[in-house]
Amino acid sequence: MLHEILAWFFLLGFLLINVMIIFIRLFSSIARMTWRKLLRLEIPENEKKGLEKFYTIVWIAVGAWAFWQLKNASWIAAIFGFLAFRSGANITRTLVYGLHDTRLIEQYTDDSRVLVLVGKATQLSILTETIFVVAFALVYKTLSMTLNSNGMSANSFIILLWLGGLAFGVLFGWLITRNNQGILLRNAMITVGFFTGRTGRQKVKKVGEKARSKLPRKELLKEGKFFRR
Repeated sequence: MLHEILAWFFLLGFLLINVMIIFIRLFSSIARMTWRKLLRLEIPENEKKGLEKFYTIVWIAVGAWAFWQLKNASWIAAIFGFLAFRSGANITRTLVYGLHDTRLIEQYTDDSRVLVLVGKATQLSILTETIFVVAFALVYKTLSMTLNSNGMSANSFIILLWLGGLAFGVLFGWLITRNNQGILLRNAMITVGFFTGRTGRQKVKKVGEKARSKLPRKELLKEGKFFRR
């Protein structure tokens, strides 16, 4: 009984965190889009942006099918079934995206601190998904009821969904990152912050070069063509 209560606690926490992340991303994306336009940030676009919708369609379809299969077992099993595939896919997709973005950012800077921050942003996203794994582990034994005539239990079914999500996340991440020179986790604050700094340095450099180009050349000074007023 205690395990079920803790599982519900972690599961509700997981859902609340994800809802908060959705709202934070919504409002921060609007702010960052405005920020990027005002500062004219040159953040490389995801060249396969259209395929991201396919990811959402797949995990919702698989989750809905799993929910339908588990609804007669128990409500908690159905909820875990709905989220299992998505949780596994998010972990591996985020990992692949993070590795891809790190490789691209290495082309712009040798500063290891920037790469460490990108790594931490990726780890934080993955850590959120581990809450789901902890919640499922707490109720694993209580979901041992038989699901179908083949003898598969609900907990085994959910594990298969999660493992299937891991595999799908890797394949989808590979498909998106292959021959893609765009930043994939482009809404991460560290990414925008890095390219803000990079754009600022470029502007300062251009202003400096422009100012130097207007200065009298040494040759003209030697010829006496420039005089002090």
